[in-house]
Amino acid sequence: MNNTKQILDNHNKRILNPSKHADETTDNRVDKKSWTCRQKITCPLNGNCLQSSVIYQATVTRNDNSTSETYIGLTENDFKTRYRNHTASFRHAKHKNSTKLSKYIWTLKDNNIDHSISWRIISSSSSYSSSSKRCNLCLEEKFFIICRPDLSSLNKRNELVSSCRHRNKALLRNN
Repeated sequence: MNNTKQILDNHNKRILNPSKHADETTDNRVDKKSWTCRQKITCPLNGNCLQSSVIYQATVTRNDNSTSETYIGLTENDFKTRYRNHTASFRHAKHKNSTKLSKYIWTLKDNNIDHSISWRIISSSSSYSSSSKRCNLCLEEKFFIICRPDLSSLNKRNELVSSCRHRNKALLRNN
């Protein structure tokens, strides 16, 4: 077992003089964390579905007249989990009113209109911080809805006045 001096020396060597082995292990770690889809072809973000604290955009394109509508959302968790929740709301009618996006998808389904959905990450930001008393993730989503309405044609405007959902995690009564 190494003593404290050896542990600190090894740590300092790794930090100050990165070697080939350290680079290889970090590259493998990044790949493993960023992609867990069984088939990379079906991954909504081309292998980057495990990003967390992101603002994302869904673009729904109708196949009959090629018009498209866009939706902006956010997630503090990894995108893959949020994506699964969205797709569940597209499959199960009991969740059809959970988001404005799912309402739109269900209107297309009810009218038998073929469509395709593409996803992309617009931005990433930090969630609620108790030191600054603000949530950059929620603020940035509101910024995109207000200042870039072309990116969020499906979003409801009452999202702008809603309070931060991430704040409750930082309250002492919840810890």
